[in-house]
Amino acid sequence: MNTKNRTKQLTPAGASRRKRSASRVSVLKLRRILVPLDFSGQSRQALEAAVPLARRYGGKIILIHIVQPPVVLSPIPGSGQYLVPMDNDRAVSAAKDHLAGLARKLVPAGLLERTLVRQGHPSHEIISAARTLKIDLIVIATHGRSGLSRMLIGSTAERVVRHAHCPVLAARRR
Repeated sequence: MNTKNRTKQLTPAGASRRKRSASRVSVLKLRRILVPLDFSGQSRQALEAAVPLARRYGGKIILIHIVQPPVVLSPIPGSGQYLVPMDNDRAVSAAKDHLAGLARKLVPAGLLERTLVRQGHPSHEIISAARTLKIDLIVIATHGRSGLSRMLIGSTAERVVRHAHCPVLAARRR
């Protein structure tokens, strides 16, 4: 068989493979963007990063706040002092009110899908909510801790990045 003929036979097949692979390339779809807020300035910066993404890609923003269960500490010997945890129902109610206020103030009309308050461990609840709500992107603040403080405290953003089913944008403090 002649080399020239072989080339002619291979070219159309190669071209069709390129067309097929190009058609498989998906366009970025950000229909639902989850933004966890802990009411800090850093988490507000994450929201500020999410708003233009929602506008650009026609998505909606879902705000979430996690109320951690209170930790009951034993009394300090000899001090007579005890930690009195706040009633969880009051904490959840206060968080809902605060989150709704932030949503009205910081999210432009038409971009907010809903607000959500959950109780539990922040990274676990964020990941669970993202899966349940079929989130396309999580935009989360990172406090930029490193070294010993990160080891002792842990990083919610790091755990979310490692375990989320969807892409995560970690917005670092400016």
